[in-house]
Amino acid sequence: MVVQYTKATAGRVGKNDKYEPNHFGDVMSQRETSCMLPAVFKNPVQRIMLMANGNLQRVLSAYYNMPVSVEVLLNEPSDTRQLKERRLPVRFDRVINLVCNGTVVCTATSTVDLLTTKAADLVIGQGVGIGQLFRYMNVLPTFLLRAAQLSDHDSSFERVYELRCDDVVCEITEIFPDGMLDPDFCTRPQAKTQMQTQTQMA
Repeated sequence: MVVQYTKATAGRVGKNDKYEPNHFGDVMSQRETSCMLPAVFKNPVQRIMLMANGNLQRVLSAYYNMPVSVEVLLNEPSDTRQLKERRLPVRFDRVINLVCNGTVVCTATSTVDLLTTKAADLVIGQGVGIGQLFRYMNVLPTFLLRAAQLSDHDSSFERVYELRCDDVVCEITEIFPDGMLDPDFCTRPQAKTQMQTQTQMA
C-alpha cells in the first residue's frame, strides 16, 4: 500500500512544484499530507500507529503515558565477509522489541542496507548504532508504507514499511500484539506474562 500525498503549496518546494513524499520528522515540514488507509482499519489509534513514520516509540509512550524503551534482540551483519571488506551495500539484520512497563508492545524485524561509504564508515568505523543512523547523519528519510494487515484470529496487526535516504534503506516489519490497543495493556499482569512467554518461545 502506497501512501498518497497532496501537492505542495506553490513556492514551498521549488520552481516545478513537484509531488514529494512525506518525511520522517514531518512536524517540521510545511507540506500538507493525506494519509489514507482502507476502511478495515476502523480504530483511529491503530491508524496513527500504522502511519507513524519513524516516531512510533514516541507515539506509544504518549498513548500509554509511560516510558517506552528499545530492547535489541539482534543487530548483526548479514554477511561478515562483506562487512570486513566493506563491499557495498553492507546489510545488517535487526530485531528489536519496544517495551513498556516490562510488556512488549511491538516487535520490529528489519534489514538495514548501508548504500554508501559514508554510512558504512559511520557504522563500522565510528560505531554509530543502526537505530541512531538517520539522526546522526541529520537526514529525514522518506517513508513508504508497503503493507498493513489485521489478524484473522485476534486483535493483533502488522505493517511493512520503508525508510530511505541516499545513504541508507531500511525495510521494517512491525507486529503489534493482541490487546495492545487497550490503554491499560501495559499495566495488566496477565498481559505482561503472556508477552514474556511469547518472546521466550520466539
